[in-house]
Amino acid sequence: MKPNIFLTGFSGTGKTTIGREAARILGWQFVDLDERIEADAGTTIDAIFAEHGEPHFRALEAQTLLAACEADRQVISTGGGIAESADNRAAMMDNGAVVCLEASPETIYERVLAQSVGDGAIVRPMLAADDPLDRIRSLKSLRQLNYTLAHWTVHTDIITPEQAAHEVVRAFDILNDDEAICWKAYPDWMRERHDQLESEG
Repeated sequence: MKPNIFLTGFSGTGKTTIGREAARILGWQFVDLDERIEADAGTTIDAIFAEHGEPHFRALEAQTLLAACEADRQVISTGGGIAESADNRAAMMDNGAVVCLEASPETIYERVLAQSVGDGAIVRPMLAADDPLDRIRSLKSLRQLNYTLAHWTVHTDIITPEQAAHEVVRAFDILNDDEAICWKAYPDWMRERHDQLESEG
């Protein structure tokens, strides 16, 4: 398996925070596809949607994904809608491990609400709906089947970002045919057991 990890999942599941930590654990590069799209376009994603529409944004997203697939040793955070495209799913599956970060609609609502206030607030259009929680439930339900097509799923509701990042790295090791690449992702008892088995032959 090519040494890349693609993080998919709905907004608010922690793809950026967890992705950065997973990349740090591995010593890999962290790539945020939305940030790359904005850097290449010289404007925000909200502006791209407003000025050119969703089809244009999805085309840029697909191009940016394919460019990222050319490199390796990356943890790549993707947009919440990227898994809707079969071509995007195939590109990710062919170039690394696809790990979906999952959370309940209620958890997602609490997180995006917290991110929408204070310094560095993130604009979340879904919060502008008459019933934001219902909007999250509806949109997430539409995307859920494609999220389940990932190689692995990590539920982030009740674990810390650091714990989730270790689960992401552990998932890659399990999915990878080669030897484990980063034992730092494992609990001490698991590393000790591995060393014991190795010494026993």
